[in-house]
Amino acid sequence: MDPKETTLLCLGNFSTPFISTRSSPVVPWGGSVRIQCQAIPDAYLTWLMMLKNSTYEKRDEKLGFWNDTKPEFVIDHMDANKAGRYRCRYRIGLSRFRYSDTLELVVTDSINRDYTTQNLIRMAVAGLVLVALLAILVENWHSHKALNKEASADVAEPSWSHQMCQPGWTFARTPSVCK
Repeated sequence: MDPKETTLLCLGNFSTPFISTRSSPVVPWGGSVRIQCQAIPDAYLTWLMMLKNSTYEKRDEKLGFWNDTKPEFVIDHMDANKAGRYRCRYRIGLSRFRYSDTLELVVTDSINRDYTTQNLIRMAVAGLVLVALLAILVENWHSHKALNKEASADVAEPSWSHQMCQPGWTFARTPSVCK
């Protein structure tokens, strides 16, 4: 028998691992998922791999035991970093291994929240802040306007109504200045 034929025959006996979840691949935020990788009895090592930066990286591994053809991996506390594409890989001997198809895990918000009430509260608080700023601006404008009226009233008074200034000396021995 030709060695090539033997090698092809040997590789042909290895089945492709099968990856699946016990439940749905759509996992709620913070939930957990069980991933099963179906291998062959001769597989002594099964890896769960995740696609990161265009390459699959090992996430977890299970050593195979006698007739343990369905190792199970648990991913707890599901979040956006754990969502993505997963594959199983089993190893036979020193250098032979096979990859499974891809399983895509999607994480969803477990509570479908309506943010309308919260947004209305935020808008009301922002409106109150704007009204307060507007009140401060109006008060500032009004006080400047009142000061300008007083200043213009002082200028408009006739000079004969002011008391006559008597020249004299101040405590600092400088002459007093009259308007």
